Amino acid sequence: MENNHGKFNWRRLFQCKWNPSPLERPQVNPDLEEMDGLSRSAESIRYSILSIEFWISPNGQVREWLRHNTRLAIILGIPALLVFPILLVLLWQFAAILTKFIILPLLALILAAIGFIIVVLIRIVFRI
Repeated sequence: MENNHGKFNWRRLFQCKWNPSPLERPQVNPDLEEMDGLSRSAESIRYSILSIEFWISPNGQVREWLRHNTRLAIILGIPALLVFPILLVLLWQFAAILTKFIILPLLALILAAIGFIIVVLIRIVFRI
């Protein structure tokens, strides 16, 4: 990920390299009958998954697609899990502080308006 000058190369990180390689036909383990039950079931599941993958895409395009999407998920997931919660807490605190500075002057303005209305009503009623 570093170039000749020792700087981190972001372009190389996001560069798409599509190089699917053909898959080998899956083979059953020759020692399958000698394995215990748990190992035999794990081996049969492995063979089934590899057979399905080979059946869907024998030239390896599905595996390459999964590799690229996993890489993209990691690149997008790390900031989402590490940076965004911190930003959310900071924004929450900023909003809490900001509301104190906005609500208090608004309350003072509302109280002043109510006081002005009361004074005007008293002048009208008592004709002062």
